[in-house]
Amino acid sequence: MKFSVLKAGRATRRTRERIGDTERMFIDLLARPGDQWDVHDVEHGEFPESVNDYDGFVISGGPASVNDQDPWVLRLLETVRQAHRENIFLLGICLGHQVVATALGGAAEVNPKGWDIGLKEVELTPQGRELAALMGAPQPLRILETHRDVITKLPPGAVHLAQSDLTLYEMFHLGESVLCLQGHPEMDNDEVREIISRRRESLPEQVAEAGLASLSRQPHRAFLQKLLQNFLQGKGLQQQGAIGQKAV
Repeated sequence: MKFSVLKAGRATRRTRERIGDTERMFIDLLARPGDQWDVHDVEHGEFPESVNDYDGFVISGGPASVNDQDPWVLRLLETVRQAHRENIFLLGICLGHQVVATALGGAAEVNPKGWDIGLKEVELTPQGRELAALMGAPQPLRILETHRDVITKLPPGAVHLAQSDLTLYEMFHLGESVLCLQGHPEMDNDEVREIISRRRESLPEQVAEAGLASLSRQPHRAFLQKLLQNFLQGKGLQQQGAIGQKAV
């Protein structure tokens, strides 16, 4: 199968030196033998010639807001709509989560509760727990987060899968071809430490300290990797229990 990372931002300098940039983290997490992976730096105007050249797209996180009127953000929203019309797999992460939701009829805005950063415990909804029962998902699910914007409205027909104390819509799916997460399954704890350090002056002291303290534990990377790989291979949510449940 053929996939592309639609890259909307870079990893920190130390992470790039240590393990590689954003696309490398996603490919290391998601690739299976025989897959082909391309990268399109959409933040700098590089887009696929045709969405039909790919079986799926991974839309990464980044520093922009989905509500920015920058030409590349508007083009990314339209690219997502085109891919969805063609039933191409869409995996949205952080900003990508917000982009997919907005492109398909939802909405996102700055979280009035402030920054959500560090290792978070995510509670599964009843629909999410059905998925967990089939896959043996840990509950609560631990995932790394670093974001200020959140989804405030799901797209029509979307199924809400998870939430947390600061973020209502942590995870959702839409049909068989869309799965989105607010958290960062591709990151590791060192990357989030670096982000907190880089943003220290702009973060409330309590938020920064709590974020750093949370990194004494590890995310449930193995489960997230299995979930996302299966989804992109077309044998994920149909067989993992989320497809066909009543939308909320």
